[in-house]
Amino acid sequence: MKRLFQWFLTCAFAATAIVVVLVRYEDYLVKPWTRDGQVQADIITVASRVTGPVEHVRFVDNQFVKKGDLLFSIDKSTFIAAVNQARSQLEVDEANAAEALDVLARSRKLVAEDVDAIARQVLVQYEYAWQAADAQVKASKARLETAELNLQFTDVYAPVSGFVTNYSLYRGTMSVADVPLISLVDTSSYWIFGYFKETSVQNIREGDRAEITLMGYPDTPLQGVVQSLGWGIAQSNNNLNYELLPEVNATFEWIRLAQRIPVRIHLTHVPPQVRLRVGTTASILIDTAAREEEYIEHGEVRRKVR
Repeated sequence: MKRLFQWFLTCAFAATAIVVVLVRYEDYLVKPWTRDGQVQADIITVASRVTGPVEHVRFVDNQFVKKGDLLFSIDKSTFIAAVNQARSQLEVDEANAAEALDVLARSRKLVAEDVDAIARQVLVQYEYAWQAADAQVKASKARLETAELNLQFTDVYAPVSGFVTNYSLYRGTMSVADVPLISLVDTSSYWIFGYFKETSVQNIREGDRAEITLMGYPDTPLQGVVQSLGWGIAQSNNNLNYELLPEVNATFEWIRLAQRIPVRIHLTHVPPQVRLRVGTTASILIDTAAREEEYIEHGEVRRKVR
């Protein structure tokens, strides 16, 4: 009886261990998990559209700004002068066009009274002169519009609501057109990037529910859904050295590290006490057995792709 009991106890332990292993293996396949995740957001780089010295800065580092808030202004003096010059040139061109039109109108009247009063070639020249003057007026109007736009562009506004981060802009700084001076973290665009082993993504689909735990908020999980999976990663063996030969990394046959595939997670619920910051660490658990047919992203309904 004692041996029978020992045999039964051993079998029970072995069966329990097998069940635990199978459950954990199934859980590993059904609920893949990674601690290699990061908070991400759209980073908007802001640049002026004209060149000039910065005259006023309306924000400080790490300040929250709303869409449409004035960020900084460029000295307007040269742009005001350009507008005045363009406006004056337009007035001159309009006067020249009026004179050319008057000459053409009088010439046509004379020809209507007497066909031989003016040579036909001269009348054609008057018509071309008026057309050229009219075209010059249109060009001057375009130059005036450009000058007025450049004057408006001396005030730079926030394109989105977000946080100004890591800026170095001060009064007197020369702002060069189309060269970014400010970075804005768009607070309406936070998402999570999770890097899963290639052996774990086979069951992940768009719309799968995800639970995210930030390292800074270990007791406050976030909720989300899988938005998309990456379709390619860089290959280090494709790089060329200075001799234009491929650089092939040495590998060990008994150690094969699984590649990491980026999975983008759209956040559906963020607790009010959690403050998201780009680049912070996150752990992600995906439940492939619980899939959302649709979810809301930026106010629009997104449907899962089967």
